[in-house]
Amino acid sequence: MRRSLLISPYFPPVGVSGTKRALHLSRHLSQFGWSPTILTGAAVGEPIDESLVECVPAELTISRRYSGRLRPWLQARKDRKRRQKKVKVNGSNSVSKPRTASLWSRLKPKNSQYWLPFDRYWLDTGAGYQAIKSLIEQHSIEVIHVSADPWAPLVAAERISRQFNIPLVVDFRDPWSVHEGKMALRPKLTQWLLKRFETKLFKQASAIILNTETARDVYVEAYQGRIPNQRFYAVRNAFDRGLFRSSIEPQPSPESSAIFTALYFGRFRAFVSPEVLFKGFALFIAERNLDPSEARLQVAGGLSDDHQSLADRYGLKEYLYLTPPIPFRDCLPTLQAASALILVIEPECFMQIPGKLYDYFAAARPIIALSANQEANRMITEVGMGVAVDHLDFNAIAQSFSDCYDRWREDDQQDAEQRALQVEPYSARTQAGKIADIYNAVCGG
Repeated sequence: MRRSLLISPYFPPVGVSGTKRALHLSRHLSQFGWSPTILTGAAVGEPIDESLVECVPAELTISRRYSGRLRPWLQARKDRKRRQKKVKVNGSNSVSKPRTASLWSRLKPKNSQYWLPFDRYWLDTGAGYQAIKSLIEQHSIEVIHVSADPWAPLVAAERISRQFNIPLVVDFRDPWSVHEGKMALRPKLTQWLLKRFETKLFKQASAIILNTETARDVYVEAYQGRIPNQRFYAVRNAFDRGLFRSSIEPQPSPESSAIFTALYFGRFRAFVSPEVLFKGFALFIAERNLDPSEARLQVAGGLSDDHQSLADRYGLKEYLYLTPPIPFRDCLPTLQAASALILVIEPECFMQIPGKLYDYFAAARPIIALSANQEANRMITEVGMGVAVDHLDFNAIAQSFSDCYDRWREDDQQDAEQRALQVEPYSARTQAGKIADIYNAVCGG
């Protein structure tokens, strides 16, 4: 086995979407001749999913030394204050006046998380540099691979790559400097610093990976004449059925199985609004004259108060079926029980493909994409897993629901093995093979 150093602060037990990239590679790279040594940090201040730890191969070398003292200390201080406040509130029997907000909370600018070019892991840069250096000295590391974001580990990795003359693979799961929406939230000085470092990073890197072909092409154009085109690659995200807990196939109750259920998995957030979905679904139920016992819109993750009010304005109050967030490893039965799986991609995200699409592929249920992302649309239609319509063509959205409803009523079932073959291009094994090819290219075979 050849050895790579895979740096990712997002690694089990951290339970966020960004964990999947490094976890997938840790499970599948060995099939292609590479054994990754994992460098991650202390999982403080992050969502935790301890069950993911059991998915990590036991034979892997894992270091958790990408963590200085300051970030854990700050998080511990924050947690202590939260506990003290909770104890004080619970122990008080008297009604007190509302607490006056602190000066910082009142003056804190909006989107302050974008004021610095890096992220909270910047505080770990010194410890990260020493950890990378130590692992390189201990193991026969041939290539350094950074899964970003978080972006801060790129600083130490770039320095080590120059110092030890080891190929550096920069893996941007999402675009950085070319994301116009997020860059617009950053002060001009921060934008300049970010672009300056990114250019320095790309000059040192042997390979730059984006997780969509669209983002790769945008970066090629942005760095035309400065960075060779062939240095940029596209390796999409993936699904790994082995991460889902084994469970019996969902057996919907007679009542629920008689209801056409369109499922949106996850929460809506900045750059992802539910309005087009609500309007299109409202048109569908009006045109087909369906009542809540015949069709419903499920949101697994809930809605904010504003989004709940928006649904009410479109007359969907009785049609909404809101369920709590479902742990990732337990979500497959819920996805497989849906009549249709819903994807929403707005124009600002034309370079990004939501991670849930790959989980939808794993479930192999019909997908309805309300999408301004042509690459995602092409992926869905190429593997025959559903339809993609313009996210602002509400008549087309309503028609796509109607067509899916008719197929659902006809109980149109496709062979499970055939569906699994159709989505194999988006499996974690295929993803690992592409990464291994890049390692071989930058390391000379």
